[in-house]
Amino acid sequence: MAVLTTGDELVEPGAALGPGQIRNSNGYAVAAQARAAGAEIVDRLLVPDEREATRTALEEATGKADVVCVSGGVSVGEHDYVKPALAELGAEEIFWRVRLKPGKPTWFGRRGHCLVFGLPGNPVSAMVTFQLFARPALRALLGANPDQPHAEAVAEEPFPREADRDQAVRCTLRTGPGGWRARATGRQNSHILTSMLGAQALAVVGAGEGEIPAGAPIPIILLP
Repeated sequence: MAVLTTGDELVEPGAALGPGQIRNSNGYAVAAQARAAGAEIVDRLLVPDEREATRTALEEATGKADVVCVSGGVSVGEHDYVKPALAELGAEEIFWRVRLKPGKPTWFGRRGHCLVFGLPGNPVSAMVTFQLFARPALRALLGANPDQPHAEAVAEEPFPREADRDQAVRCTLRTGPGGWRARATGRQNSHILTSMLGAQALAVVGAGEGEIPAGAPIPIILLP
């Protein structure tokens, strides 16, 4: 598997941060998730926001890996070059965009034998969409069980719904009367990496009006 991260603002650990720069957390987080799923990382690259550099990196990665995960560059911004680069390389787009928070701009397709997952650039979105989309595919390729471990918990607090999309809410679990009890890890914005800190499960909050009230059952996906 190859892991690519895109963005001129990204800096590797150990290097000094300049104005407007941030650490390349996605490259390390996604690679760690992939290794935990059983994958061998054959490449991990930081790609600048340049169309030709993006095309070259994707061409090389899809030529030597069975699976490529690239974070960032999959939306419709001025410097989002992943989708057009994959189109130039003849990749087949299977889907783009999902009704999920976090993770709306997720892309999936293939180039030849290689499966390509375009993950959002926000750190939490990248980790959540890897868990929900890329990890099951990796497990299936390895001949392992691809199913996500599901369970049901009791909501310890209200979980607000969104009208038009499902949510994967990072939560902690504790045992209590009736089994597990779930509580959100705090603010759930997709750039707040600390929402993953200590998360033991993703609470699946279906689209709709209102909320899942405290004390009601809520489906969860257990994190490895």
